Amino acid sequence: MKLTTRQHNHPGRIIAKLAGSRLGSRLPNRASSPALVAVSRPAGASTMPPYLRLRLVCLAGAILLSACSTIDQPVSEPVTVREPVPVTPAVPNTPFADEPEKRTVYFGFGEARIGHEGVVVLSENALRLKNDSQLIVTLVGHTDNLGSAAYNLAVADKRIEAVNDKLRSLGVAKNQLRRLPLGSEQSNKEACDSEACRQTMRKVELVYERR
Repeated sequence: MKLTTRQHNHPGRIIAKLAGSRLGSRLPNRASSPALVAVSRPAGASTMPPYLRLRLVCLAGAILLSACSTIDQPVSEPVTVREPVPVTPAVPNTPFADEPEKRTVYFGFGEARIGHEGVVVLSENALRLKNDSQLIVTLVGHTDNLGSAAYNLAVADKRIEAVNDKLRSLGVAKNQLRRLPLGSEQSNKEACDSEACRQTMRKVELVYERR
């Protein structure tokens, strides 16, 4: 028994135990030592305060949102500026407004008789008047520049009477017809000195308007 106890308490083992206990008592506490805390912290760990971290996170989020909105924004097409197109004035809404020959009846020298061509012209105008009761026509009588003013005025009035009667016989209402004998008052004696020119002055014009 004594031999077993001696082997268990061998001097070398006792010295090792004592050395280990002394070394452990000399090591500082890991929780209270700043050096140990610094050594145990992972390399590259941030020491930034929390409020700075929050600002950086918000800034990064704003940058990402602006980048997404820029990518999704459609590209606008270039605007083409068109020059205004000139507008051509419309022809007045009256029969033969731009065709005076189709609303003019010609007469012979000193005559008030309506020829065949005059009947055709009046027939076309009568049709227009009957189809549109809002139309009014003024019968303007002209003569050449030969003779006195009183004589020419009387001839112009007779020609208007003949045209008026013909239109009435073709069915035109009386309230659609007006009279205006001018005679030779608007004739240019200096410009018209040939028979061909005077022939164009012996006429009755139909001038239209609306009520």
